[in-house]
Amino acid sequence: MEDFQTSDIRQLVNLLTFEEDNDSDIDNSDYLSTKKRSIYSEKMNKNMENNSTNQTEIDNKPNYYSKLDKSKNIWEDDEVPDEDYDEIQMKEEPKYDMIYQQNVTPDDMFLQLDGKGPGSNNCECLLIKIKLEDVNSSDEITLKISNVSVICKTNKYYLDLNLPKHVDPEKCSAKWNQSSRILDVKLLLDDKELFL
Repeated sequence: MEDFQTSDIRQLVNLLTFEEDNDSDIDNSDYLSTKKRSIYSEKMNKNMENNSTNQTEIDNKPNYYSKLDKSKNIWEDDEVPDEDYDEIQMKEEPKYDMIYQQNVTPDDMFLQLDGKGPGSNNCECLLIKIKLEDVNSSDEITLKISNVSVICKTNKYYLDLNLPKHVDPEKCSAKWNQSSRILDVKLLLDDKELFL
């Protein structure tokens, strides 16, 4: 403590204060300390401005809890299960078969010019046969086809089938066979995925 003098403490106080003093205590020799103090105060002001802009950015972000306070809903819309979820629980899944199909010509069979093999990688179509025993007409069936799934609904059955490959929904077709009570869904595989 012997190394510190009162003038050192005054200089330290002058450095740490934000306001510039116009007192007569400051000597001409303290010019550097006042210069440092003004630079320090400028930096602090810039930091305070940056913090205020960051605070306004944080305030502009949507707050999840503010939505809950305004509404009297118990759940958000994304937390409520879809009606499809209820159908899955109440209805049974029908039996189905997935069959890969290839367009094969005599050149493919005997000469093997196209390089097609018997594997599913070279197939152009996917045929799904869904057995719906208690369905009397095609009017009772609701069928939804997307790129990656097929959903088949009736009064008794519900099938949500994820497909192993992407399909083109616009080029797909379905045919109801009344005698065997089987729905044949023919899905054309997406051309982009055939060559991957």
